[in-house]
Amino acid sequence: MRPYVIINVAMSLNGRISSINGSIKISDDYDWNRTIDLRKSVDAVLIGAGTVMVDNPELKHARSRIILDGNYKLNDNYKVFDGGVPTYIITGVDVSLKNVIVIKLNDLDMKNILNVLYEHGIKSILVEGGANVISQFFLNKLYDEFYIYINPGMILSGMPVFNGFEASVNYNILKLGDGILLKIK
Repeated sequence: MRPYVIINVAMSLNGRISSINGSIKISDDYDWNRTIDLRKSVDAVLIGAGTVMVDNPELKHARSRIILDGNYKLNDNYKVFDGGVPTYIITGVDVSLKNVIVIKLNDLDMKNILNVLYEHGIKSILVEGGANVISQFFLNKLYDEFYIYINPGMILSGMPVFNGFEASVNYNILKLGDGILLKIK
């Protein structure tokens, strides 16, 4: 068994999720409120170590947080390690952190990670990034819902959300604030 997985990402019209200098505001207030509702509806919010290092997010409104950090690049100075809510780190190395539940796995395959999280009582997950993490879930079809908010602006250089692969998907479109929301089926 695996948790119910929702992927949620905001990107520019040309498919970028961050600028070359890192974090940039893409969501408008309507999308941000929708994201807060999604965070409140799941057991945990999942992000990769790269997102932690670039954005240093608090992940407000999350019941718990999951950080994927296979080789353990992080330290305990990031906001996600504040002890405010249960925080899990999935890694392939031995590490000890205050206020963190460390899950060391020899097999860092995404399917295995989801099975282990389910065994830890996490039945629903919101995947928020970054691009590599989203791509792994998407390519392995490990999602139940997938939302892409598209801001009408362009980011000329930066991280693309989908890089180096082709896929054909079915989707519904909804106008949301200044942008549009795609729900991938």
